Amino acid sequence: MKILALNRRLLLLLCCLLLLAVWLSPAIAHAEGNNTALPKGNEREQKLAQFEQITEKLYRDMQDINLTDAPKQMELLIDSLEGLSFQGLTSVEGIHALAEVIMDTRGTLAEVNVDPEAWARSSAKLRLAVNSLAHQDKALWVQYYKVLADDLAGMTKSRAEGKRTVLREYFLSLQSHYDIVRPALIISRQPSEVNKFDSWLSYMGQISKDNSADDASLSRSLEQGEAALKELFGRKGADPVFLPIAGYRNPWSWTLLIGGWILLALVYTGLRKYQAYQNVESVHGPSERADRFRF
Repeated sequence: MKILALNRRLLLLLCCLLLLAVWLSPAIAHAEGNNTALPKGNEREQKLAQFEQITEKLYRDMQDINLTDAPKQMELLIDSLEGLSFQGLTSVEGIHALAEVIMDTRGTLAEVNVDPEAWARSSAKLRLAVNSLAHQDKALWVQYYKVLADDLAGMTKSRAEGKRTVLREYFLSLQSHYDIVRPALIISRQPSEVNKFDSWLSYMGQISKDNSADDASLSRSLEQGEAALKELFGRKGADPVFLPIAGYRNPWSWTLLIGGWILLALVYTGLRKYQAYQNVESVHGPSERADRFRF
């Protein structure tokens, strides 16, 4: 087992180095004066589109537990990395995340015992990661905001109801869903934003299983998590919420009062208009047609 783990780490390291070399090779070639080494925009777009197509095929094969075609698509995926430049598409952390998810998916395919859930999760992570490279403006990972927000809302509701066990279940669901989308987030977002949510998730994982944690700490932590999640997904500000006027027991009195003020304003406006019409005088001469400017 130690040898297998060591081999997987070596493979991951080699894959990272390969991706870094591909990412840096255009810049190095340009510095050496070799202008032909820089890939054309259309050429890179074609390679990236092919890379995504292979990933989509691999995703479908792994979702269907296609034992024959899935390993073949994985080899095609690795071969398609040759000559594909990621410069300008993501950061070094993003390249490392992509390499890690590729090697994890390859390791899942190499397992002797097929685990359908592991196949589904690893292929989904890879699909989201590659899609975030090819579609930076309309990536699929954006749709996961509602999934994570629903888990967070379930945690908030459970805390308000005093159900710590249910809160812990919602947290584990949030952690599981976030693990699927995390590589795509690292590729697309700033490392500081991802690290901020990672830190909150780690802290929340500790206090969510601690039954002695006070309710105030849980409430503050959930508010911080909601803010961090919105920042991570680019949801600035809170959604508008319209609340009724608080601080009164009889709503009818307030309704009548507001209606009275509106009626008073309408009566005042009507009187002002009536007085204005009484002061209007004719400005044209006795022999001048009043309608001479009409057409």
